Amino acid sequence: MSESKKFWFLPCRWRESAVMALVVVIGAAGLWFWQLTPPAADTVVDIRAGESVTALSEQVAGLGITRSPRAFRWYWRLQGAGSLHEGRYSLKGVTTLHQLFSVLSGGTPMTAWITIPEGYTVRRIAERLEQQAGITQAAFLKAAVNSDGTTLEGHLFPDTYQFLYGGDPAEIVSRMTERFDQVLPADFARQAQKHGLTTQELLIVASIIEREARFDADRSIIASVIFNRLGKGMRLQMDATLGYVLPAHNGFYTAAELATESPYNTYVHAGLPPTPICNPGLASLTAAAHAPATAYYYFLAKSDGHCVFARTYAEHARNIHLYLSGGN
Repeated sequence: MSESKKFWFLPCRWRESAVMALVVVIGAAGLWFWQLTPPAADTVVDIRAGESVTALSEQVAGLGITRSPRAFRWYWRLQGAGSLHEGRYSLKGVTTLHQLFSVLSGGTPMTAWITIPEGYTVRRIAERLEQQAGITQAAFLKAAVNSDGTTLEGHLFPDTYQFLYGGDPAEIVSRMTERFDQVLPADFARQAQKHGLTTQELLIVASIIEREARFDADRSIIASVIFNRLGKGMRLQMDATLGYVLPAHNGFYTAAELATESPYNTYVHAGLPPTPICNPGLASLTAAAHAPATAYYYFLAKSDGHCVFARTYAEHARNIHLYLSGGN
């Protein structure tokens, strides 16, 4: 007699007990499989653009929340859920598998408020986004270019934004360039033509102003110095342009560094650098567009950050002697 037939010849109450025991074992195994280990309150899950449910289930299991990647994957399918929505999701308060499913299938993704200061370069913006918004520098730098591959330096308006944590870098770039278009002075292109410049070239001027000026009162006069020197065919000889490719030491360069061969070195090359050297704020954009007519060709920054302007090199030399030797 086979073992299965022997089972049915057991007394009825024995068979019932065996079946009940089997049901209990199967139920316990099911509960164990579907059981969720409540995550810590600060636990988050990142869903990247195009990520699959399989990859998400492995991430969740890797955090020790589910017993197996299959548990979440099967539950997702049982619920008939669709595709994933990118973002970072907080698992605070999640204690059941259904709550976990609800958060990751239809919850509100986390956002980050990010302040981009005036004068930040594209690379510094990328660093801040990686630190505060979970967006890799490489991904942002890849997105921050024009259709022809040239940099969007100068066109990413510095402001405070609310971005999706770990969101699409292209969307962030779009937001920042749209904001730039909104705030750019309406007569910016017309003012550029008055100086014999393109709109992009006037933007380069604004970026130099942003990096050279610490106080708003100096910005428009610095702009006039730039236009005066360009008009005379003089080299700009401004540290800020060289600083785009070569950091200064305590604000100063050696004679050898000032001779560095670079299109951004305006001590060596006449005219403007090839691109903006940062992303200027509204004050610098306005200063570039509405610079007053002055007779200044030189300036220097005092120790307190305020600028002193000069009409001739002799005046400038006296200012250097006075203010860079401890003057006020």
